[in-house]
Amino acid sequence: MPLTFLLEWIGLLFIGPFLIFPTFHLQLTFVALIILIIIWGVTSLLYKQPWPSTPFNGILLLFAIMLGVGISVTTIPELTLPKATGLILGLAIFRAVAWTANYREGQSAAIIGFYLLGLGIVAVGVAGVSWSMKVPVLQRLVGKIPQRMVYLPEAPEKGVSPNQLAGIIAFYLPFPLASLFNRPASRGNLPGKVVAFVTVIILTAVLILTQSRSGWLGGIVGVIVTFMFMGLLSERRWLRIAGTMLPIIIAIGVTIFVLWVGPDRIGEALYGAAESFVETPVGKITYRGRLEIWSRALYAIQDFPFTGCGLGTFRRIAHILYPFFLVPPGQDFAHAHNIFLQVALDLGIPGLVAYLALLGLTISVAWQVASIKVEFRPFALGLLAGLVALHIYGLTDALALGSKPGLAFWMGLGLIASMANMSNVKGSYS
Repeated sequence: MPLTFLLEWIGLLFIGPFLIFPTFHLQLTFVALIILIIIWGVTSLLYKQPWPSTPFNGILLLFAIMLGVGISVTTIPELTLPKATGLILGLAIFRAVAWTANYREGQSAAIIGFYLLGLGIVAVGVAGVSWSMKVPVLQRLVGKIPQRMVYLPEAPEKGVSPNQLAGIIAFYLPFPLASLFNRPASRGNLPGKVVAFVTVIILTAVLILTQSRSGWLGGIVGVIVTFMFMGLLSERRWLRIAGTMLPIIIAIGVTIFVLWVGPDRIGEALYGAAESFVETPVGKITYRGRLEIWSRALYAIQDFPFTGCGLGTFRRIAHILYPFFLVPPGQDFAHAHNIFLQVALDLGIPGLVAYLALLGLTISVAWQVASIKVEFRPFALGLLAGLVALHIYGLTDALALGSKPGLAFWMGLGLIASMANMSNVKGSYS
């Protein structure tokens, strides 16, 4: 069985670059898809089943069906192809992790792999990012950092968006943070805690430098939720009480603040109040600009409720069918700047239902794993807090389905699925 795991992972490592950058060489991308089909066929025979038993199988089936619909209805294939191959590779990674991590050695390797994938994405992002100049106090520091040290295939003309970099950091930050609460430091696990601590410091520093308000908000919520989850499952009574009271106190405080200041003033303070200033995907989109994009997204969902408007195509279709006032004609705004609207645009309302069900089941499964298996608790809660952070970030920005950093999302789900199997947590098996 380990040789089968190795075969699948070697195959994914070989074809992965062609699916991550599919437009770089279309013929090789087609060959990579054929190889993936062969890998799945061979491993299915060796495993004696085509897909690992996970709590998410029923929901993933609906998601996969709607993915096929979103691909088939597209009218702009050059925009759909990168998102489609990214999602296919993401599902392939989910499958491989769910198989591999079903025993202890594989679980450890998958956790290390998740760490390395995250650090790799962040490192590549930092090397290719075009830093923003939004926060005056950070401008002098950011101005000394080299801009776009590497040029990635299919990257925007101005480089990797700092907002996208902030989104993946918000997702990853709770994972090493929760690892610090694994067990009291000892000679055996002290190196791991040191690595986790250094990782938290590095990720926090880069997140601050991105100057992404959505990323900052997601990161802050992710950290708070991590402490809350760890407190709720703590053996100490006062920590359980603190974990219960923390969200209540914060919710009351936020509600009072929003009612006192007003949501419009908060939005304008965070994203700018100018009504006619909307830049490229790596630039600034104001609060008013976001409101206009959201309104056009709702129009598109009303017009294409069951199929969506085509995977990854809203960024161009919106200019044709729903002209803007604030966004200049032809301006690429990348996505709907809300993950839930973007999913509905890509896969239709049935796809959004599948996505929401997947998130809900993931929350339930991860919590059960953390409650049952103490050794899995920091990893399950770190992943769970990361999902919360990612979708708080996704309220005003998005790592769209099929985006390159989104591979980490699917690997995280695979880890949760494998931990659920090892903990005997049940779900929607198929």
